[in-house]
Amino acid sequence: MAVQISKKRKFVSDGIFKAELNEFLTRELAEDGYSGVEVRVTPTRTEIIILATRTQNVLGEKGRRIRELTAVVQKRFGFPEGSVEIVACLRKKVTRRTWSCLSELHRCHFP
Repeated sequence: MAVQISKKRKFVSDGIFKAELNEFLTRELAEDGYSGVEVRVTPTRTEIIILATRTQNVLGEKGRRIRELTAVVQKRFGFPEGSVEIVACLRKKVTRRTWSCLSELHRCHFP
């Protein structure tokens, strides 16, 4: 049986999780044009979508780096084995006319 927690505690714990995950990925993927993360929770798994300008660097050779990131996130946040899926997504434009400041900065400093 699942443990019942209040909505307030749930929002706080979700916010802390996203902040810690964002901080970890910012440090780990700084040179790869990391510009954000999206988290989608389903009943069977948690999908973490990494937004970056250099997705090939995030994936690594033969997907090695993304598997390492998945293992670290599972261990750090206590997810069961196989319940986390991390995907790298190319991020160029935020909207039609505006650019993500962070991805533009990385594009200028890390050609």
